[in-house]
Amino acid sequence: MLNLVPAFCSDLQRPWLWKGSALGALLVLGLLGLFIVAASIESQAPTPSLDRVLRKTGLSLMLTGAAVVGAFSFTADYHAGSFNRRVLLFQRGPAFASRATTTILAALVSGALTGIAFGLSGIFVDGAWHLSLATVLGFSVTAGMGSLWGFALGSLIRNHLVSLFVVPLSLALPELLSLSLGETGRLLFPVLATTWGENVAVNIPTFTSFAGALCWLLVITAVASWVFLRRDLA
Repeated sequence: MLNLVPAFCSDLQRPWLWKGSALGALLVLGLLGLFIVAASIESQAPTPSLDRVLRKTGLSLMLTGAAVVGAFSFTADYHAGSFNRRVLLFQRGPAFASRATTTILAALVSGALTGIAFGLSGIFVDGAWHLSLATVLGFSVTAGMGSLWGFALGSLIRNHLVSLFVVPLSLALPELLSLSLGETGRLLFPVLATTWGENVAVNIPTFTSFAGALCWLLVITAVASWVFLRRDLA
């Protein structure tokens, strides 16, 4: 693991790391902006629940967007063969750990910027909501969790195009199957992550939701790491 620091520093300099995160954040902001504009046009006066509805939508978009970018941070380089060269240079463990860490770091930054943009956008909806540190934290950490989820799934799937559909589907299924899953659906990762983001954004942090989402992330990351260390890179 002596190569971990050099691998991390090298990974921070990847252009796609920051470009991909920026594109993901812009896509989320674009979609969320459409919802905000539509809400401001339809509502003559801001309703008390408008900020909550739009915040929930924004957090769901942030989770999905960060997950797709996180998956691509592995599959894009793996498909191009450059990730294999990083393994030869830094060994498997450091290459995987540094890529996961930098992916999360970039997602935290892009999520924070998205949260700031969301807070400032309340001004354009007759001051329906305001910028707050809690909102920024909710978006930032939600993006970080989504990026790790997507990275782990991407490393397991390895196929660039398949991950584009599987990763968002893994986050949307609990909502689509909410009626059939019942109370069990609340224990799945995407529900726990968005629930924590919603609560912390209004200064009601819930340790249970965060701990549950973290457990999911630890399990899937451990599985992905174990598979990566033993699976053929070809």
